[in-house]
Amino acid sequence: MSLKFKTKTLAGMAALAIAGGAAALTGTAANAATAHCGIYCATMASQSYGTGQVIATTATGGTLLAPGYNPEEDFVPLAVGTVGQLAQAGKIPSSLAATYANEVVYEFSVAPYGALTDECLGISSPTAGASVVVQQCGAPLTGQPAPSWEAQQGTLWIGVHRDASGDYEPFVNVEASASAALVLTASSANGPLTINWMSLSSGYSGTSVASDQMWESLIGIYGQAQPWPTPTGNEPPFSGL
Repeated sequence: MSLKFKTKTLAGMAALAIAGGAAALTGTAANAATAHCGIYCATMASQSYGTGQVIATTATGGTLLAPGYNPEEDFVPLAVGTVGQLAQAGKIPSSLAATYANEVVYEFSVAPYGALTDECLGISSPTAGASVVVQQCGAPLTGQPAPSWEAQQGTLWIGVHRDASGDYEPFVNVEASASAALVLTASSANGPLTINWMSLSSGYSGTSVASDQMWESLIGIYGQAQPWPTPTGNEPPFSGL
């Protein structure tokens, strides 16, 4: 099973970008990325619905769709820093640092055919059940004014690797989660994406997050994918900017 996002790291994202090493190649295919988006794009799939349902954007917002060479499924993940770094800089609520500390914060830039835009996956409102929408990113592109995280935190997502299960992990929305975790949630196959309270269950193996809130990501074009190394934010550097 896998969650399909297309993602790129923004080179020189500044002082808060995270360095990392190379990830090992795997034989698993990233079925959604267009060739134009290349090695910078990652495909992401829900643990509930598997590789046949990947994240995409439509006129109404974020959704799950069948994978293909579809520019609506092209995203670039921008690692903008750790929760602790951003909280210390006053860019996100300090309450998040106590909970998520060294987890990496991302923006998912919409990048049809690999063309990075100033639009990202965000939320319609910071409330449970709110829809995932496309909105202006908080992090700047080259030549743009300083970041506006204080005003736009809805496009910031925390990859909570400590809650990972195998290759799957939840993504907490920053704007909606100052006091409790609201996470990226799959509503149904071919259905819209929302944010909702993190759902936990206990079993013999310990506490786990609900499968419709767990996402697996692979980076690269069809047939040339590798795991997206979310723990350190070390996606391949994007040299196009």
